[in-house]
Amino acid sequence: MTMSIISPNAILDAQLASSTVPETDFPVWNAATSYTVGDKVIRAHRIYQCLVAGVDATAPESAPTRWADIGPTNRWAMFDNAVGTRTTATGALTVVLRPGAVGGLALLELEGRQATVTMKDAPGGATIYSKTVELDGTLIDSIYDWFYAEYEQLTDFVLTDLPVHFVSNELTVTITGSSVVACGVCHMGPALQIGVVQKGASVGIVDYSRKTVDAFGNYSITKRAFSKRSDLQLVTDAGQFNRIFRILAGLRSTPCIYIATGSPGHEPLIVYGFYKDFSIDVAYSQHHLCNLSIEGLI
Repeated sequence: MTMSIISPNAILDAQLASSTVPETDFPVWNAATSYTVGDKVIRAHRIYQCLVAGVDATAPESAPTRWADIGPTNRWAMFDNAVGTRTTATGALTVVLRPGAVGGLALLELEGRQATVTMKDAPGGATIYSKTVELDGTLIDSIYDWFYAEYEQLTDFVLTDLPVHFVSNELTVTITGSSVVACGVCHMGPALQIGVVQKGASVGIVDYSRKTVDAFGNYSITKRAFSKRSDLQLVTDAGQFNRIFRILAGLRSTPCIYIATGSPGHEPLIVYGFYKDFSIDVAYSQHHLCNLSIEGLI
């Protein structure tokens, strides 16, 4: 299993050519409007809720005592570099992007039946890449499973074979389904290959739920979010020592997609987050050992 990292290309207004999801969640913030407590507005693709009534010309993002940041708008939730916020639609969701050179794409927290990714060499140009992924993750091991197994949603998948040399490409992502479709993270950028993942890789979660117990042994549990974590050891080529060190050092504190394997059924080994630490043991003349500890975003 070859380890790949998809570093991020920023998706801003210039990169989002179109979306079938309108940005009409709430009215756009207006400096001259008198708002009441509880009113919600849109400013710079985020939703803010009024905390103090009246008129104030200070933009919501600069006035945290007057406005609470609720989160991204529905249209932009899939591009906010956070998990737990999803762009949703009914029946189909299509976005057209101009992201620059990208070799990898990750779609996470999906809901739907099918996802199609198409790349053109330029806006409105010739199709140079197209792939459709069925989002049915149900494991069928028998005739009984074929008829009675419950549908299991495939929530995450990655592509690392996009033609990266087309800098002015147009990338279209479409998710379809019979009812609600959704995408929590749409992350794209160069796909960097690091090394070969060794046996013994581990994956788990860090649970941020709160569990308290009183004097009588009764537990009170507040369910909260969790993040993935993964510990990996890679065998790397000795000739790539400087390159790998520079890549990992340059990605410090940068949310990326870490892909230990893209094989179906191993989605937990796809982690969106950052590495806590890494080390490279210069153990052999031809190969080195890279130890990587990855922590996912909430």
